Amino acid sequence: MSKILNLRKNKKISQKSFSNKFKTFIEVLSVIFISSILTTLTMRGVDKLNLLASLPGDFFKSNQKCPKDMVFVPSETGGFCIDKYENSPGPNCPFQNPQNQEETRKNLETPGCYPVSEQGKIPWTNISQNQAQLACAKAKKRLPTSREWYLASLGTPDKSEEWSKEDCNLNKNWDKNPGPTGSGKNCQSSFGAYDMIGNVWEWVAGSVNDGKYQDKELPQQGFVWGIDDETGLPFQTDPENSNLNYNKDYFWIVSKGTRAIAKGGYFQSGSEGGLFSSSLISLPSEFSSGVGFRCAK
Repeated sequence: MSKILNLRKNKKISQKSFSNKFKTFIEVLSVIFISSILTTLTMRGVDKLNLLASLPGDFFKSNQKCPKDMVFVPSETGGFCIDKYENSPGPNCPFQNPQNQEETRKNLETPGCYPVSEQGKIPWTNISQNQAQLACAKAKKRLPTSREWYLASLGTPDKSEEWSKEDCNLNKNWDKNPGPTGSGKNCQSSFGAYDMIGNVWEWVAGSVNDGKYQDKELPQQGFVWGIDDETGLPFQTDPENSNLNYNKDYFWIVSKGTRAIAKGGYFQSGSEGGLFSSSLISLPSEFSSGVGFRCAK
């Protein structure tokens, strides 16, 4: 009887030991299984992040909050919005086509008068860089930087001859000069901005002091032979020989004093105007019938 009791006792102990081991085995399997799931989910999350990071900037274009009168330009800093067209006086401005700086001043002093980006309007000229900054501020925008303007202009056909009415207005090839915005259907950048080349020069933010921009010495006046991607301005020029890589575009500069920056050329620039062209000859307070602007945000 005692042997039987001992056998039963040992059997119970064995069953209990087996039960504990099986329970431990199941717990280990559960931990491994859950860890595997978490690892897979984590890797998938990383893969998704990598995929998102690898997508081109314009993939998110539709998700950008650019107003309808602006276009989105992707960049490594997240991108920005820029006006689709050269700016014109809005409907509440007393002078729809200012003929001098005084009329521009009266526009800017009028409550409810601010610039608009619309197709088929005459660009707002006879406005200084200083006044253009104020005009953009009234529209709750700002002047683009030289680099932003350059990025937004990329893809615009920069022809050097034989311009038609459908091309950028560089050789008085439109019916009116300057002409209504968006007249040349071919004069459009890769991002949908019109007239970045020709029609009117466009003021951008910033200035050059004694030939330096952002502490960088700018080259002498001449044909463009190299563009600095960080500034959108030339780093090399040649006073006599043009460069077909830069479409015979030209760089104008006065290396003394403070000079405002205008980009793109105007309706009489010919082959020297283009997306690589810049004019750094005017004071920030000076104006011209051949210089306008567009805003960014």
